[in-house]
Amino acid sequence: MKKTINHTKKIIVTIIIFFTLIFVTMSLLSQITKKPFSILGVSYGLVLTPSMEPEILVGDFVIMNDVAFDNLKIGDVIAFTSMDNRVIIHEIISENPEGYITKGVNNDESDFDTEGYITKEKYLSKVVWSGGSFIGRYLVNERLLVIGIIILIIALIFIFQLLIVIYQITERQKYKYKTDLEKYKQELKQKNDKRQD
Repeated sequence: MKKTINHTKKIIVTIIIFFTLIFVTMSLLSQITKKPFSILGVSYGLVLTPSMEPEILVGDFVIMNDVAFDNLKIGDVIAFTSMDNRVIIHEIISENPEGYITKGVNNDESDFDTEGYITKEKYLSKVVWSGGSFIGRYLVNERLLVIGIIILIIALIFIFQLLIVIYQITERQKYKYKTDLEKYKQELKQKNDKRQD
């Protein structure tokens, strides 16, 4: 029973470390490349500007799916690459055979004057979920501090796991020495018993 609990704890800690590392890596890559991080057709990003407020807040995490460009419709919120190679998340407000026209909910004007039509080449993915700004705001404002804290937590978990492994190895060694000592005592006793006979 105790072994099962220990193994379960190790599995849970390993899963937490794994997902924390993925989260930190995805956040760093997203910040470095200025593009959403994508795995298996699902993209992840962090909103840095207020252009979609109050629908999508600064610091919101967004999850996006690779929805076919031809399946988009007015009202969909999409991510696309801007003329200056940034990722913009705005709502489709108009449809045209040449592409879509988008606008930030909080903006006064559409993106048409600066971006033109959003074509298949510019389109990245469709936003299917957003939220978590209460956490994401810290990533936007205090990015380095948050990443530093996460790395510190991972390091502490790693050190803790390392100490557990060292403790288990020393306990095994003690047990082995104890059993070897008992064996040696038995052998000596048997030899002494034979001499006395």
